[in-house]
Order: sequence, then C-alpha cells, then structure tokens
Amino acid sequence: MSEQVKLLSEGPSCQGVPGKRLTILSVDGGGVRGVIPAVCLEYLEKQLQELDGPEARVADYFDIVAGTSTGGLIASMLTAPNENKRPMMTTTQVKQFYLDRSKDIFGLRNGLSFLPDMLGSLLRRSPKYKADNLKKMLEEEFKDLRIKDAVTDVLLTTFDAYTQQPVFFDKQAATRNFKANAKLRDACLATAAAPTYFPAHNFKVPYPEDKISHSGTDVAEYHLVDGGVVANNPTDVAILHAIKDLRLGDSPHKERMPNFKGYQDLLVLSLGTGARTVTYKASDINVWSDLDWVSKPGQPIVQMLMNSSAYLVDYDISIRFQIDGVKENYLRLESGEIDENTVAMDNVKPENMKKLVELGNSLLAKKPKFRNAITGALEEVPDFETNKEALESFARWLVEEKRARA
Repeated sequence: MSEQVKLLSEGPSCQGVPGKRLTILSVDGGGVRGVIPAVCLEYLEKQLQELDGPEARVADYFDIVAGTSTGGLIASMLTAPNENKRPMMTTTQVKQFYLDRSKDIFGLRNGLSFLPDMLGSLLRRSPKYKADNLKKMLEEEFKDLRIKDAVTDVLLTTFDAYTQQPVFFDKQAATRNFKANAKLRDACLATAAAPTYFPAHNFKVPYPEDKISHSGTDVAEYHLVDGGVVANNPTDVAILHAIKDLRLGDSPHKERMPNFKGYQDLLVLSLGTGARTVTYKASDINVWSDLDWVSKPGQPIVQMLMNSSAYLVDYDISIRFQIDGVKENYLRLESGEIDENTVAMDNVKPENMKKLVELGNSLLAKKPKFRNAITGALEEVPDFETNKEALESFARWLVEEKRARA
C-alpha cells in the first residue's frame, strides 16, 4: 500500500479536489478503426490494474462513458454488466472483439457485391452491408440488457431520421423516462447504422408493464441512424450532459459535488479513431461527380464531415479548458497517420487490422498534443514525453479520485 501511495504522489497533477471531480471517457466513431482507441484503453486498464489490483476495469473509474458509432459499441462493451454486476468485458476482450469479428460484421454484403465499389454505389438501392451479423453478435453479448443496466452512466449518440432530431441514450435518462431505456443491443445497432454502410434501425420501446402510462402513449418508436451524423466526437455532448444534470437535473453526483465550479471539476479523456492525412486539391475535386464524393476510397464527403466535426469539438473543448486554466484536465489522443489505405471504415483485410493495432501502439509512443486556443493548431504538451506517460498519469488521477470518494 505504501508503494501505491508513493505512485499516486508522483508526476504531474490535474486540477480540482480529489473526490469532487466528474470523470468522462469519450470514444469517436470510425468503423474498424475502433481498434486504435481499443489499444489505448487496453494500456490504460493495465495501468489501473497496477495501481488498484487485477480486477480494476476502465468503467470503474469513469462516471460517464460516451461513444458514437464504433465508439458506442466500445462504450457498451465496457459498461455492460455480467451476472455479478461487474463489467462484462476487459479492454483486451474489446480489442479482440474487433480483431476477430470485424470481418463478419462487414462480411454480409447486400446485392451487387461482385461489382467494384463505384459501380456498386451507382446501381445498388440499399446500404452496402446487411446488419444481420452485427445484430446476432449484439444479441449474443447483451441479450436483453437495457441502457439503465449499465455499470456506470453510458451515453450513446444517434440521429432520428423521422423527427430530424438527435437522440441520446444514457443511463440517467433511462432511469427517469421509459423512452430512453432501450435495449442495449438496439441502441448499439442505431449508433452504428452509418448511412450507406448499414440500414437505419427502426425499433420500439414499450412502456413498462408494471407501471401506468400518464403520457398518453404506451410506446416510443425510433427510426435511427449513426450518431456520427450529429456528433462523431461525442466529448462535447458528454460534457454538456454532465453539467446539465449537475446544475439542472438529478445527477447522482450532486451530493458530493454541491458546488460544481466548472471545468476544473471535470477530468476528461477523449479518444479518436484517426484523422485522415490524405489531402485533395481543388483541381481534383472540381472534376468529381456526385458519385465520386461517396465512392472514392474512404468516401471523401463522409471523411470531410467527420474530420471537421471532430476538429471543431476538440478545438471548442480545448478553448474551454484553457480559458479556465485547467488544460491538463483534458486529454485527447488522436492518430494523425491515417492514409487512404487505412481510412476506410470497412477495411477488414488482415493486413489492415494489423496496421490498426500498430497505429494504436504508435499513438501511445507519440508526444501528447493539445490545440492552441488562439491558432487551433496542435502543439506538444511539455509535461509528458509520450501518450503512454500521459495515460499513466491519467490512471493515477482516476485512482486518486476513486479512493477519495470511498
């Protein structure tokens, strides 16, 4: 124990009072590139176990675990309970899920699969893939678990094509409103329903049989697509969700945080799935057809929207934490080495899956970066030599926070 106390006192510190902070984990969308954040989470969990014992799990240390699309699958796998009400999966198992089963998730194509992507995109009148295999896997893993069963507050982003409104499934809302208490597998199918890749997910959430409806309806119906349409990087959504519940709602953390002071009381880890480094010239874009925008490698229009959205969220959050003088309380890990061969969200070739693991390990070895509030450019964080070191300190802060609440 003395050695553990020593470990917790070493290295840089974050702002805020231990035991009075809210911890948030956020994971971006990105298809099979979810391997990259899975590698980072595996390293974080190993650090937590070194400090707090072999049974430590990532979900034990975060008050909110948010995810979009593939990040939503990761968030769900981290927070779904087993029969002992403990996290169902380790981060190693999550990583292995991607390596073993991605080929099946993206293996059941719709018609015209024998045609090249560009011609198939032109002639096909349905998404590129059927969701049957993913649906079967989610049923096997989660069975009838619902959002409110999660071991910590999980937040999954989706967009309702019928109402043209974002829909967020989270545990706190699910305990208050039956409409938010979807089956975990339905919420996962929805957040992963990337337009052109998978079909939109239509499902209903019935009113609980043991209660009387006072709302005039006994069912909620959804027509949902991938949360990347609204927030491919869900960090901002998770932060606003936390602040709203602390100040206006019935957050379970209100009692221990009666005087929430702002960003100094937040500890946020945001994980990306890789920013594309491929560039386009206006002269090239100007001769693209409508089809080229969605059929060229990586689907340029999709990648541009995802990259710009993730950039704006990261820039916005960076500014907020810097303005409050607590930039160390926010850590964003994002690989900048994604090229046209690895950018595709459905590239499940063995060599690409191996490359994604390598990109995750390469990211851990790189210098941490933070966005300059004035220029928006990425700058190196002086306190750490590598992202590994940054995660080691983050693990110390998480353990410190958890112990202070005991």
